[in-house]
Amino acid sequence: MELLKLVKPFGSRQWLSSMSKTSFGQPGNARRFTSSPDSKVYEFRRYLIQPNNFGNFLKLAEENMHLRTNVSKCLGYWTCEIGSSLNEVFHIWEYDNLQHRADVRLALSKDESWQKDFVSKSFPLIKQQTNSLMYMPFWFNKMVENKPIQGVYELTTYDMAIGGQVMWGKQLKASIEARMRLGCSDLIGVWYTDLGHQNTVQAIWRYDSYAARTECKARALDDAVLVNKVRDNLKNVISHSRCLMLPASWFLQIASK
Repeated sequence: MELLKLVKPFGSRQWLSSMSKTSFGQPGNARRFTSSPDSKVYEFRRYLIQPNNFGNFLKLAEENMHLRTNVSKCLGYWTCEIGSSLNEVFHIWEYDNLQHRADVRLALSKDESWQKDFVSKSFPLIKQQTNSLMYMPFWFNKMVENKPIQGVYELTTYDMAIGGQVMWGKQLKASIEARMRLGCSDLIGVWYTDLGHQNTVQAIWRYDSYAARTECKARALDDAVLVNKVRDNLKNVISHSRCLMLPASWFLQIASK
Protein backbone atom coordinates (compact mmCIF):
# COMPACT_ATOMS: atom_id res chain seq x y z
CA MET A 1 0.00 0.00 0.00
CA GLU A 2 1.17 3.50 -0.81
CA LEU A 3 2.22 5.03 2.49
CA LEU A 4 1.03 8.45 3.60
CA LYS A 5 3.25 11.30 4.58
CA LEU A 6 1.41 14.52 5.29
CA VAL A 7 4.60 16.45 5.96
CA LYS A 8 7.62 15.81 3.80
CA PRO A 9 10.24 18.55 4.25
CA PHE A 10 10.21 18.69 8.06
CA GLY A 11 13.36 17.58 9.75
CA SER A 12 15.63 18.74 6.94
CA ARG A 13 18.51 20.99 7.87
CA GLN A 14 17.38 23.50 5.26
CA TRP A 15 13.92 23.81 6.82
CA LEU A 16 15.32 24.03 10.35
CA SER A 17 17.66 26.77 9.19
CA SER A 18 14.76 28.77 7.76
CA MET A 19 12.86 28.34 11.05
CA SER A 20 15.86 29.58 13.02
CA LYS A 21 15.88 32.84 11.07
CA THR A 22 12.39 33.70 12.29
CA SER A 23 12.57 36.13 15.17
CA PHE A 24 9.83 36.67 17.72
CA GLY A 25 11.46 39.99 18.51
CA GLN A 26 10.81 41.52 15.08
CA PRO A 27 8.08 44.18 14.86
CA GLY A 28 4.70 42.72 14.09
CA ASN A 29 5.60 39.12 14.91
CA ALA A 30 3.82 39.36 18.25
CA ARG A 31 0.63 39.86 16.25
CA ARG A 32 1.42 37.19 13.65
CA PHE A 33 1.06 33.79 15.24
CA THR A 34 -0.60 32.96 11.93
CA SER A 35 0.96 33.92 8.62
CA SER A 36 -1.86 36.32 7.67
CA PRO A 37 -5.54 37.05 8.35
CA ASP A 38 -6.34 34.82 5.35
CA SER A 39 -4.49 31.76 6.70
CA LYS A 40 -6.21 28.41 6.34
CA VAL A 41 -8.24 27.25 9.31
CA TYR A 42 -8.33 23.73 10.70
CA GLU A 43 -11.28 22.19 12.47
CA PHE A 44 -10.35 19.57 15.07
CA ARG A 45 -13.21 17.18 15.85
CA ARG A 46 -13.44 14.51 18.55
CA TYR A 47 -16.29 12.02 18.72
CA LEU A 48 -16.83 9.75 21.70
CA ILE A 49 -18.63 6.65 20.45
CA GLN A 50 -20.81 4.27 22.46
CA PRO A 51 -18.59 1.26 23.32
CA ASN A 52 -20.98 -1.32 21.90
CA ASN A 53 -21.29 0.62 18.64
CA PHE A 54 -17.68 1.61 17.98
CA GLY A 55 -17.25 -0.97 15.22
CA ASN A 56 -20.57 0.02 13.66
CA PHE A 57 -19.53 3.67 13.58
CA LEU A 58 -16.22 2.87 11.88
CA LYS A 59 -18.04 0.75 9.33
CA LEU A 60 -20.45 3.61 8.54
CA ALA A 61 -17.49 5.99 8.16
CA GLU A 62 -15.68 3.57 5.83
CA GLU A 63 -18.77 3.18 3.64
CA ASN A 64 -19.79 6.85 3.45
CA MET A 65 -16.90 9.18 4.24
CA HIS A 66 -16.11 9.63 0.54
CA LEU A 67 -19.25 11.80 0.46
CA ARG A 68 -17.67 14.06 3.07
CA THR A 69 -14.15 14.20 1.61
CA ASN A 70 -15.60 15.17 -1.77
CA VAL A 71 -16.63 18.49 -0.23
CA SER A 72 -13.53 19.49 1.76
CA LYS A 73 -10.09 18.19 2.60
CA CYS A 74 -9.55 15.76 5.47
CA LEU A 75 -6.00 15.92 6.83
CA GLY A 76 -6.38 12.90 9.08
CA TYR A 77 -8.88 10.55 10.66
CA TRP A 78 -7.67 8.47 13.58
CA THR A 79 -8.90 6.19 16.33
CA CYS A 80 -7.52 7.07 19.76
CA GLU A 81 -5.73 4.07 21.28
CA ILE A 82 -3.96 5.14 24.48
CA GLY A 83 -4.07 8.31 26.58
CA SER A 84 -7.56 9.60 25.85
CA SER A 85 -11.16 8.54 26.25
CA LEU A 86 -11.72 5.03 24.95
CA ASN A 87 -13.79 4.54 21.79
CA GLU A 88 -12.87 7.98 20.50
CA VAL A 89 -12.15 9.19 16.97
CA PHE A 90 -10.18 12.34 16.12
CA HIS A 91 -10.18 14.08 12.75
CA ILE A 92 -8.91 17.29 11.15
CA TRP A 93 -10.59 19.23 8.32
CA GLU A 94 -8.95 22.04 6.38
CA TYR A 95 -10.77 25.15 5.11
CA ASP A 96 -9.59 28.23 3.28
CA ASN A 97 -11.36 30.42 5.85
CA LEU A 98 -14.48 30.48 8.03
CA GLN A 99 -16.72 31.34 5.11
CA HIS A 100 -15.45 28.29 3.25
CA ARG A 101 -16.39 26.16 6.25
CA ALA A 102 -19.87 27.71 6.33
CA ASP A 103 -20.31 26.96 2.63
CA VAL A 104 -19.23 23.34 3.16
CA ARG A 105 -21.63 22.88 6.07
CA LEU A 106 -24.48 24.27 3.97
CA ALA A 107 -23.66 21.94 1.09
CA LEU A 108 -23.58 18.93 3.42
CA SER A 109 -26.94 19.85 4.93
CA LYS A 110 -28.43 19.64 1.42
CA ASP A 111 -26.69 16.39 0.48
CA GLU A 112 -29.43 13.78 0.78
CA SER A 113 -27.06 10.82 0.54
CA TRP A 114 -24.81 12.19 3.30
CA GLN A 115 -27.72 12.97 5.58
CA LYS A 116 -29.53 9.66 4.99
CA ASP A 117 -26.62 7.22 4.78
CA PHE A 118 -24.28 8.66 7.42
CA VAL A 119 -25.66 11.46 9.59
CA SER A 120 -29.00 9.86 10.48
CA LYS A 121 -27.37 6.48 11.17
CA SER A 122 -24.21 7.63 12.95
CA PHE A 123 -25.62 10.23 15.36
CA PRO A 124 -27.44 7.67 17.56
CA LEU A 125 -24.06 5.93 18.01
CA ILE A 126 -22.24 9.04 19.29
CA LYS A 127 -22.16 9.93 22.99
CA GLN A 128 -20.38 13.29 22.66
CA GLN A 129 -18.97 15.62 20.02
CA THR A 130 -16.47 18.45 20.49
CA ASN A 131 -14.70 20.67 18.02
CA SER A 132 -12.28 23.58 17.96
CA LEU A 133 -10.94 25.93 15.32
CA MET A 134 -7.16 25.95 14.99
CA TYR A 135 -4.52 27.96 13.15
CA MET A 136 -0.90 27.19 12.35
CA PRO A 137 1.78 29.50 13.74
CA PHE A 138 3.49 31.71 11.16
CA TRP A 139 6.79 29.83 11.62
CA PHE A 140 5.15 26.53 10.79
CA ASN A 141 2.95 27.34 7.78
CA LYS A 142 4.75 24.65 5.78
CA MET A 143 2.31 21.74 5.57
CA VAL A 144 2.42 20.19 2.10
CA GLU A 145 0.09 17.72 0.46
CA ASN A 146 1.51 14.26 -0.10
CA LYS A 147 0.46 10.64 0.39
CA PRO A 148 -0.93 9.26 3.64
CA ILE A 149 1.35 6.97 5.60
CA GLN A 150 0.71 4.16 8.04
CA GLY A 151 2.19 4.40 11.49
CA VAL A 152 1.57 5.47 15.07
CA TYR A 153 0.55 9.09 15.61
CA GLU A 154 1.03 11.02 18.85
CA LEU A 155 -1.17 14.00 19.65
CA THR A 156 0.37 16.30 22.26
CA THR A 157 -1.83 18.98 23.83
CA TYR A 158 -0.39 21.90 25.81
CA ASP A 159 -2.47 24.20 27.99
CA MET A 160 -0.29 27.29 27.89
CA ALA A 161 -0.05 30.20 30.30
CA ILE A 162 -2.28 33.20 29.59
CA GLY A 163 -0.46 35.78 27.51
CA GLY A 164 -0.26 34.24 24.06
CA GLN A 165 2.69 33.46 21.84
CA VAL A 166 4.44 36.69 22.79
CA MET A 167 5.01 35.04 26.14
CA TRP A 168 5.70 31.42 25.15
CA GLY A 169 6.09 31.21 21.36
CA LYS A 170 9.89 31.37 21.28
CA GLN A 171 10.31 28.55 23.82
CA LEU A 172 7.69 26.39 22.12
CA LYS A 173 9.36 26.77 18.74
CA ALA A 174 12.79 25.99 20.21
CA SER A 175 11.56 22.79 21.87
CA ILE A 176 9.97 21.60 18.62
CA GLU A 177 13.13 22.37 16.65
CA ALA A 178 15.20 20.41 19.17
CA ARG A 179 12.92 17.40 18.93
CA MET A 180 12.92 17.47 15.14
CA ARG A 181 16.71 17.46 15.22
CA LEU A 182 16.64 13.87 16.54
CA GLY A 183 15.18 12.71 13.23
CA CYS A 184 13.30 9.74 14.71
CA SER A 185 9.74 11.02 14.16
CA ASP A 186 7.85 13.11 11.61
CA LEU A 187 6.23 16.34 12.69
CA ILE A 188 2.78 16.39 11.07
CA GLY A 189 1.65 19.78 12.31
CA VAL A 190 1.50 22.41 15.06
CA TRP A 191 -1.68 24.38 15.76
CA TYR A 192 -3.08 26.81 18.31
CA THR A 193 -6.68 27.46 19.27
CA ASP A 194 -8.72 30.35 17.93
CA LEU A 195 -12.18 29.07 18.89
CA GLY A 196 -12.50 26.52 21.65
CA HIS A 197 -10.42 25.98 24.77
CA GLN A 198 -8.12 28.99 24.78
CA ASN A 199 -4.31 29.10 25.09
CA THR A 200 -4.04 25.56 23.74
CA VAL A 201 -1.32 24.31 21.42
CA GLN A 202 -1.53 20.91 19.75
CA ALA A 203 1.16 19.04 17.85
CA ILE A 204 1.04 15.72 16.02
CA TRP A 205 4.06 13.46 15.49
CA ARG A 206 4.28 10.21 13.52
CA TYR A 207 6.38 7.13 14.28
CA ASP A 208 6.89 4.07 12.14
CA SER A 209 5.75 1.79 14.98
CA TYR A 210 5.21 1.58 18.74
CA ALA A 211 8.79 0.32 19.06
CA ALA A 212 10.06 3.32 17.11
CA ARG A 213 8.30 5.65 19.54
CA THR A 214 9.89 3.88 22.52
CA GLU A 215 13.32 4.20 20.94
CA CYS A 216 12.75 7.86 20.07
CA LYS A 217 11.65 8.66 23.61
CA ALA A 218 14.80 7.05 24.99
CA ARG A 219 16.94 9.13 22.65
CA ALA A 220 15.09 12.28 23.69
CA LEU A 221 15.71 11.66 27.38
CA ASP A 222 19.43 11.27 26.68
CA ASP A 223 19.70 14.44 24.59
CA ALA A 224 20.81 17.33 26.80
CA VAL A 225 19.88 20.03 24.28
CA LEU A 226 16.33 18.70 23.89
CA VAL A 227 15.87 18.21 27.63
CA ASN A 228 16.86 21.83 28.29
CA LYS A 229 14.62 23.21 25.53
CA VAL A 230 11.66 21.16 26.75
CA ARG A 231 12.30 22.33 30.32
CA ASP A 232 12.24 25.96 29.14
CA ASN A 233 8.99 25.39 27.27
CA LEU A 234 7.32 23.65 30.20
CA LYS A 235 7.82 26.77 32.33
CA ASN A 236 4.95 28.26 30.30
CA VAL A 237 2.81 25.11 30.29
CA ILE A 238 0.02 24.74 32.84
CA SER A 239 -0.69 21.12 31.90
CA HIS A 240 -0.14 18.82 28.95
CA SER A 241 -1.27 15.42 27.75
CA ARG A 242 -0.52 12.89 25.03
CA CYS A 243 -2.49 10.23 23.25
CA LEU A 244 -1.51 7.67 20.63
CA MET A 245 -3.69 7.29 17.55
CA LEU A 246 -3.94 4.98 14.54
CA PRO A 247 -5.14 6.16 11.11
CA ALA A 248 -8.46 4.79 9.90
CA SER A 249 -8.05 2.29 7.08
CA TRP A 250 -10.61 4.06 4.90
CA PHE A 251 -8.66 7.32 5.23
CA LEU A 252 -5.47 5.70 3.99
CA GLN A 253 -7.35 4.28 1.01
CA ILE A 254 -9.09 7.54 0.08
CA ALA A 255 -6.05 9.75 0.62
CA SER A 256 -3.79 7.49 -1.48
CA LYS A 257 -6.00 7.84 -4.58
